[in-house]
Amino acid sequence: MSQLRALTRAEWMKLTRRPLTRGLLAVFLGVLALQSTVYALAVVADRAGLIGLGGAFGPAQLEEYRRRASFPGIVGAVFQHVNGLGGVFAVILAGAAMGSEYDWGTLRTQLCRTPDRAAFLVAKLTALLLLLLAAMLLALGFGLGLGAVLGALVGGAGVPDAATLAAIPPALARALFVLLPYVLLAVCLATARGSMLAGVAGGLVYLVFEAGFGALAIFAALGEPWRTLYGLTIGQNINSLTALNGHAFGLRPEVLAEGVRAATLPPAGQATIVVAAYCLVFLAVAVKCVRRDVAGGR
Repeated sequence: MSQLRALTRAEWMKLTRRPLTRGLLAVFLGVLALQSTVYALAVVADRAGLIGLGGAFGPAQLEEYRRRASFPGIVGAVFQHVNGLGGVFAVILAGAAMGSEYDWGTLRTQLCRTPDRAAFLVAKLTALLLLLLAAMLLALGFGLGLGAVLGALVGGAGVPDAATLAAIPPALARALFVLLPYVLLAVCLATARGSMLAGVAGGLVYLVFEAGFGALAIFAALGEPWRTLYGLTIGQNINSLTALNGHAFGLRPEVLAEGVRAATLPPAGQATIVVAAYCLVFLAVAVKCVRRDVAGGR
């Protein structure tokens, strides 16, 4: 355990000192601020009767925008952002963190000092998840500040109530769990090919494929066994957990995303099991791949 703690501290130091980490966080928070501000401005502009907005947005959309710019909805919007754009950034960070060990030749040096490859991989994943958790907490603090300003602008609540604060810890756990398969996939691809490009590009290609695969939801309407097979895809089950986080704070994601309908999503229990199964598969492959190709490990 002492060795694992030392490895985790070393991985944490490497991750937090990388310019890539700070750059991704700055972009992530900037897009969050821009997105929330646009929601608030759309509501304000509609109330002011600006020409054209009445046709651009329906009443349900504008109400959803209002919820996302004030409490408690802005907290849910932060979690939606974490599991949206945050998933892309998690893939980039994880693929770069693991793949660069091969590209820069540091993995061979590391294994000469600490030849336990499993411990190295666990430390790497632990540091990545801790960093993602810290980023989510920072985003939440940033979102609370945005809510205080934008909530007054759109005529909603400017402070979170006790129920909102109590819903944050389980939502944090779900959001981190949703990011886990993407982190493991990027690490798995990086170890399989021994390359940062494979981890980052491969993970991003999968995200594009997953987004496109949502268009195949039409097959679910054909009945069994297509409905069951579609319900076992990783994207559908992640959508279920992500929608649950939105609903916990009063949001209605289905208003803005036609493909996200509660009736078509797997139950939360099934989603948790399926996502965990994918995580175990990716982790097993990563453990197998990290044990080969580099001299010095055991």
